[in-house]
Amino acid sequence: MAPLKIFACTSYGEHTALTGGRLRRDNLLTALAARGHLVDRLDVCARPGARSGLASGRIALSGGLRERAGRADVVLMGDVFCLPMMPALRRSGRPTVVDLVDSPYRLVGAAPRGTPGEWLSAVAQSGQLVPVMQGLLPMAARVTYISEEDAEADRARVRRLPPVTIVPNGVATGLFDKPLTAPPDDGYLGWLADWTYAPNRESFAWFVEEVAPLLPDALLSRVRTFGAGDPRVAREDDPRWSRARSLVDHAGFVDSLSAVYDGARGIIAPVVRGAGVNNKVLEPLAAGRDLVTTTVGTRGLPAAIRKHLRVGATGPEFAAEMTGLLDTPFSPGAAEAARASVASLSWESAGEAMEGALLAALGARPQH
Repeated sequence: MAPLKIFACTSYGEHTALTGGRLRRDNLLTALAARGHLVDRLDVCARPGARSGLASGRIALSGGLRERAGRADVVLMGDVFCLPMMPALRRSGRPTVVDLVDSPYRLVGAAPRGTPGEWLSAVAQSGQLVPVMQGLLPMAARVTYISEEDAEADRARVRRLPPVTIVPNGVATGLFDKPLTAPPDDGYLGWLADWTYAPNRESFAWFVEEVAPLLPDALLSRVRTFGAGDPRVAREDDPRWSRARSLVDHAGFVDSLSAVYDGARGIIAPVVRGAGVNNKVLEPLAAGRDLVTTTVGTRGLPAAIRKHLRVGATGPEFAAEMTGLLDTPFSPGAAEAARASVASLSWESAGEAMEGALLAALGARPQH
């Protein structure tokens, strides 16, 4: 097969924190290049969100965008915030694949609405989806999702959803290369997330208010958070938050995932809102560490993986699962089985799936 010339547009670049979105973009484009394809990457230099959406609109007005797209065989739009470029890319005559990843309708639909401010924010987000999902997305030749559940959520809402390809996330290859070792008995309970991302902060709030009050000080003090931002800086007048600030250690951003897992007795991922498949749920299994998550954290996962997870749907259930993790001796056999359940999830295989989506787009005309 001749190499594809791919023009990739994304708002995730070096200016972005090392989030799940950026990891997916970087690893997918690296995998496509490793398969021999030629990637011309355009990063919108603004934080993913409203700012990058506005910046994408300004870029779309420049002739350079259409020129670069015209030199390619196919366009890969790396995130929903680049969709304002779609009308200009459509005029280039090149088919466009949108890596939507997860369902925006599913994510916004789960936004908190407990206060007037939260309700207004959720309504505003829902309103923003109308021109993006009903007007711009149908201009694409194809759309990719991280799981079939996310595709189904949007099929129910988008009137003219383009044909779909599922492109799952991969797991960092280095985690499979390390021999499985027993966790330290006195190790921490690690929690990895981008704390500048609102759904992750919401997860921390749920944990502080619904789970932490049920845990003794000795157990809560074993929780250690990792990632950009600090989730503890909120609600100074709430004693539950004051307790969490005094007992939960925040280690900040770290480059080495394997080092985080090496020092962990286990991992927690109290996901309360989101869509798609969370790498923070998959990677601990590859590293041989037990994991406690919520039912939201298991979305999109096959039964073969779910059976290796501890799941707590409510605050009391989650607290009980954390206690059970610490009370259960490490089992090398169980760790090997958990690693085997995610062994097929590599970025190389994800790149192959994305290659299939790009080739399928080239075989069909963009929708009008």
